[in-house]
Amino acid sequence: MLTDGLSQGRLQLSGWLVAEDRDTPYDGSEQTPNPLEERTKIRVWLVTTDVRLTRHFGVQVTTTLPDVTRSAGAFNYTETFKGLGDTSVIAWHRSVTFGWNFTVNGGLSLPTGKTEVPRFRPELSDGSLVPVSRLQRGTGTYDPIFGVSMNRLVGQIFPPGVRVFMTSAARVPVAENEFGLRTGASIEAGAGASREVGWHQLIAIGRLSWLHRERDVANGIPILVGGGNWLYLAPAAAVSLSRKFTVQAEVKFPLYRDLANRQLDSSRSFQAGVVWQPF
Repeated sequence: MLTDGLSQGRLQLSGWLVAEDRDTPYDGSEQTPNPLEERTKIRVWLVTTDVRLTRHFGVQVTTTLPDVTRSAGAFNYTETFKGLGDTSVIAWHRSVTFGWNFTVNGGLSLPTGKTEVPRFRPELSDGSLVPVSRLQRGTGTYDPIFGVSMNRLVGQIFPPGVRVFMTSAARVPVAENEFGLRTGASIEAGAGASREVGWHQLIAIGRLSWLHRERDVANGIPILVGGGNWLYLAPAAAVSLSRKFTVQAEVKFPLYRDLANRQLDSSRSFQAGVVWQPF
């Protein structure tokens, strides 16, 4: 989500769509051919409820609804997983220090998404499992999640000013699920700036972020496909339709990627959402 997603009012409700089409294979940083016409289509809906309990403390609950389709056109093969995904519950605390607005948060991702037995080829490749089918709607485990963000309005730059921000977040699964699958940890850090454009209802946002993902592991053996590092440039915009409604959209472009192995990746991803703050 483009903002820190934490309520400024007493109650904030929001809905988001994250869309990505992974249709180009990369090995490390190099694009490779796609003779099997492989593609992974990802659509994830998120529904978030954020409640501010005191001036500085609140709770946020986010439910995911993934719709993921993996296909290979050369074989006329398709598999789809969709439905209820995992649900995250976090507590957050906001404070102001030396002119900076700080928010720290932490909680758990709850295993509300369905998991299934992953299937692999009988032989290993470079000591790793080769997946045949392993799409999952959830991790099947209780995963710690935490983050921190900070922002500050710099009034001396392009009055009425530019708001600069920095964020970091991590999800760190620590256990295997009932089928022996442990999802790899992920860490993301970013920085950027936002400014009112044209009139005060429109805010332009620019962000640069780094994402690191560890490979999944099944019964102690790493899975061949997955993991890597990405550097993204993400222009975005937010429009206040009224005092209670805000619409936001962002496009993420990978400036650089260094994948742990040959895997599908996308040229861009998109997310959009609406935020309603009734009071």
